[in-house]
Amino acid sequence: MRLYLKGERDFTLTEVSDRLDLHPTTAFRFLMTLESSGLVEKDPETGKYRLGVLCLELGNAFLKQSDLRERALGFLESLRDNSQETVHLGILDGLHGVYLEKLPGLHPIGMMSSRVGSHFPIFCTGLGKAILANQPEDSLEDFIKLLELKMYTPSTITDPDQMIREIYKIRHQGFAIDKEEHELGVGCVGAPIFDPDGVVGAISASGPIERIKEKISSSDLVQQVIKTAESISSRLGGSRTK
Repeated sequence: MRLYLKGERDFTLTEVSDRLDLHPTTAFRFLMTLESSGLVEKDPETGKYRLGVLCLELGNAFLKQSDLRERALGFLESLRDNSQETVHLGILDGLHGVYLEKLPGLHPIGMMSSRVGSHFPIFCTGLGKAILANQPEDSLEDFIKLLELKMYTPSTITDPDQMIREIYKIRHQGFAIDKEEHELGVGCVGAPIFDPDGVVGAISASGPIERIKEKISSSDLVQQVIKTAESISSRLGGSRTK
């Protein structure tokens, strides 16, 4: 049963309980939890409940992410077709990344754990490092210190000082490389995407490590990923600040 009907905005505890077929005590506990998180507000004068400001923030964030995927998709398809590798689009979610899109490559690659909607570590993936490296510089090192540098493979960087050096290198050069740091046998190249407010995500091209290493050596794949990220940024009205 729907709680909100057309034209209605505020509800009493009794109305919430009745419409959701919940015991008033249970409904009250739910509302208290939602209120404490900012998802619901209670009018002190009427005692009625309405959606909180956090719902607006979440809605705007969702629309922004959906807009990013929509605007990026054509560029991602071109990158996949030209590189023939698996292409990802990801964003930051707290201390983790989230895959917004995955376009499987034209070459068989075997098992790759990434899937749309799932989280990925930002310190050992091409996508994540590209996003991490372009966080505001005045808080970048503090951000890195918050991360749990878990070892996924023997190539994962787990030393905080080494990670800071790696991130500043990526920030300077404009792209990130993952050489089996997250998954054995998989390598990737990632580059950040910007809108007018700063970094909003990243893209990457991934494939078997030996093939990716060969393409990195020729600079071919790196340039393709960078140019694609720059094209998406341009469409969003953003650009990389060096």
